[in-house]
Amino acid sequence: MKYGLSSALIQTWLTQFDRGDFEMQGAEPVPVAEYEAKIAALERKVGQLTMELDLLKKAPRLRLVSGSETSSIISGPQAAPSDGDVK
Repeated sequence: MKYGLSSALIQTWLTQFDRGDFEMQGAEPVPVAEYEAKIAALERKVGQLTMELDLLKKAPRLRLVSGSETSSIISGPQAAPSDGDVK
């Protein structure tokens, strides 16, 4: 028994269905078109995010400062030297 249902239970359901006693209470028709549209939108989003991720993985890291300057991840590039006293 893959699903743990006895053959007697299934036979009872079939008998009830044949008599017309078996009703799908609370069950509404599945709006297949709605689900297909939602799946298509989610597939597009996954594709977009996959392309963005691939681009970010392949793109070289952008340098914010020239090769001769040093920078810190916390403070950024060093400040430019002042021309004199502040007035």
